[in-house]
Amino acid sequence: MKNPLQLYQLLDKSNCRLCLLPSCMAFAVAVIQGKKDITDCPRASPETIAAVNGKVTVRKDIAEEQQERLIGLKQALAAIDFAAVAERLGARTVPEGMAIPCLGKDFVVDAAGELRSECHSNLWVQVPLLNYILHGMGKKISGRLVSFAELPGAADWSRFFSHRCERGLEQLAAAHPDLFFEILDLFGARPVSGTEADRSLCLHPLPALPLVINYWEPEPGLDAKLTLLFDDTAADNLPMDAIYLLCQGLVEMLRALIAKHSRDGKLF
Repeated sequence: MKNPLQLYQLLDKSNCRLCLLPSCMAFAVAVIQGKKDITDCPRASPETIAAVNGKVTVRKDIAEEQQERLIGLKQALAAIDFAAVAERLGARTVPEGMAIPCLGKDFVVDAAGELRSECHSNLWVQVPLLNYILHGMGKKISGRLVSFAELPGAADWSRFFSHRCERGLEQLAAAHPDLFFEILDLFGARPVSGTEADRSLCLHPLPALPLVINYWEPEPGLDAKLTLLFDDTAADNLPMDAIYLLCQGLVEMLRALIAKHSRDGKLF
């Protein structure tokens, strides 16, 4: 049992908080992370305890997981002929390796999987980018936009995506609208016309992976709203877990930049 959703289905879903966590889903995540035991749920039935005991594979810290994944991606990259795949991926070969446009900047990848760019590179960028090189089919963008949940294979990720990615960006945009959109402009975002949103921008985290950000400003009685849309070919050009990680990374990068450049140094 590796997925918190598997465990969540066995709980009573009452969100009673007797485990000292805010919800049954939070408890399920804590058990999978090894921070709680199934017996810490006062409402867990003997049948549930028996079904879970000894069957949970404790998850490692996400940064540790991604670091291990990065090692495997770098090893696989050694077999890739950059010249053969560059055009398909919307990239180009350079003396150091291959240059891939990412968020309006070039990221140069060498044969060892190391990245060089004028932007700060971290796991949030490096893992999806190497995944793109290894697994991207280079499928032509169709222009048909869909939500994350509509992408093939999104079922296991959509609940977390809505909360951690869309909601995360929504909070930043509402708290720092001017700075939020100034940063997106620096990342190469371009206005999209013909939408009902107050602000609609298209961002290219990767050449064959456009991302449309729709934002509705808060109004009396209504909170701000932000949604993300993808080309329906997105899952052909990047694995679903890498799409999720890429969007979560975008949230983390914006959080760091806004905290650094906001007037008071605060996010909220």
